[in-house]
Amino acid sequence: MIFEIFSHGYVINALLSALIIAITAPIMGMFVVSRRISLIGDTLSHVALAGIAIGIFLNFVPTITAITVVVIASMFLLKLIQTGNVNADAVLAVFFASSTAIAVVLLSISTHPVNLWEILFGKSILLVTEQDLLLLFMISAIIVTTTVFIYKKWFIITIDQELSKINNINVNFYDNILIVLTAVLIVIAIRIIGVLLVSSLLVLPILIALQFSSSFKNTIFNGIIISAICSITGVITAFYLPTHPVLIPPGGIIVIILSLVFVIVLSRNIIKNR
Repeated sequence: MIFEIFSHGYVINALLSALIIAITAPIMGMFVVSRRISLIGDTLSHVALAGIAIGIFLNFVPTITAITVVVIASMFLLKLIQTGNVNADAVLAVFFASSTAIAVVLLSISTHPVNLWEILFGKSILLVTEQDLLLLFMISAIIVTTTVFIYKKWFIITIDQELSKINNINVNFYDNILIVLTAVLIVIAIRIIGVLLVSSLLVLPILIALQFSSSFKNTIFNGIIISAICSITGVITAFYLPTHPVLIPPGGIIVIILSLVFVIVLSRNIIKNR
């Protein structure tokens, strides 16, 4: 039965989780991509991996340690980038490598059982709980509400930092809010999507939307629509594939679908502009 999927509570949780992330990630992603720091998503996801490893090693709640580590690291990372003394790509590369190394060492010597597959690729569709969903919804609500109130500030800073200084906008303050919210979203989304895939949801929907959107707001809106459609399609596909859904994390399928859409849209534009 085609509607069998809606008779399972765990699948409904997965669909709702994917939808919440799909709505929230492109909002942060638009500002990240526009600021030319797309790799920050990958970097922070690996910093989060180090935070999770610290929590497992210390036998403390991994989510709390991950959020703490990522927030501190993200603010320090932003400060280094803002100074301009070191190339931004180099800073991101150092954080990426060192965080991965810390995670590898701590997880390898930890005496506690570790489901590395779940950490890297996200929870099985069967394991998204109501608690996961509630936490994700709360973080998403905070991000959306914050964006509504300070969208103009973020927009001006993204478009022209000199103009923002002329308008007496505290660039450092609003940049810190942006990167902290992005960091927290990444940590929470990792539980569903996984370390290796979460940054894709920040970047890919926006890159697709940029191929045909005419304005900043339209790009965010189109990115959310694209992300939502691909995310729901990914979860449903994972459920109906011949292998059992617990074996195929829907996050991977979502990213594959987004990647295919990006290639198709980009190829169409290239052919059209010839």
